[in-house]
Amino acid sequence: MHLLIPHAGALDDAARHAFSGLALPNLAAQLARLSPAETWGGDEYSPQPPHHVALAALRGQAAPSAAAWAVDADASLTWALMTPVHLSVGTDGVDVLPPDALALSESDAARFVAVLKELWPEAEGWQWRLLSPTRWAIGHAHALDGLQAASIERAAGRPIEPWLPDSRVLRRWQNEAQMLLHGHALNLEREARGAHAVNSVWIGDIGRAGPAALDVTVDDRLTAPLLAGDLAAWAEAWQRLDAGPLAQPLESLTLCGERHARRFTQQPLSFFDKLKRRWQAPDLAAVMESL
Repeated sequence: MHLLIPHAGALDDAARHAFSGLALPNLAAQLARLSPAETWGGDEYSPQPPHHVALAALRGQAAPSAAAWAVDADASLTWALMTPVHLSVGTDGVDVLPPDALALSESDAARFVAVLKELWPEAEGWQWRLLSPTRWAIGHAHALDGLQAASIERAAGRPIEPWLPDSRVLRRWQNEAQMLLHGHALNLEREARGAHAVNSVWIGDIGRAGPAALDVTVDDRLTAPLLAGDLAAWAEAWQRLDAGPLAQPLESLTLCGERHARRFTQQPLSFFDKLKRRWQAPDLAAVMESL
């Protein structure tokens, strides 16, 4: 099995400290047995997270298209992930709250989608998919072609300014969604019960489906707690990973952070390397810092 783990590491000092306190014997055993192979990614400012870049490479695609992967679509449409968000205005600027902070139910999501279909109507060729309450997809034969935007996984929990798209079309759509949602009855209802308003949407992860994926298992249980800044939940998810998938025989393991995705695979070892690995435990902290 090839296991790929997004958000395994973070640049935040608090996350590194939380990871350093974990006992992860099965992760250590896997890294002691497997050898470093490919590395993908760039830096923490690139619009796509490293696990998307790694999956694109494994699929034989030049660029990620996470929306098309999510809907398991053919190449007849270009797809984008649309994420309902709350933009929080503070003295230092505007922050994108993590999607889970909205606590949307399936019925909430369906009602908001019904409102937003006014801007992306099915009568004009738009297709909609509700993948989860906070993860929607829109597809079109040509309207999304050539558009690029940062993944919501880059913007969530952070100031919005560095991640805003250059595309005038995407900015116009976002502005139109904000105007449509401002003061809407659904949001007044949410605010009355103390919930965050859905005052905007994030459109990103745009692309068409490419070649079929390799046999890769993506375990994304670390994503939501890290984006939410809940390091206790992130650490707990790491321990569940170690006790579950990482305890299984793996042919390949890809660990992804904010800058890089690193793949570790089974490779022939020299007698000296075998001895070295037998007596020298892997430095898990160093591996995570390299991500």
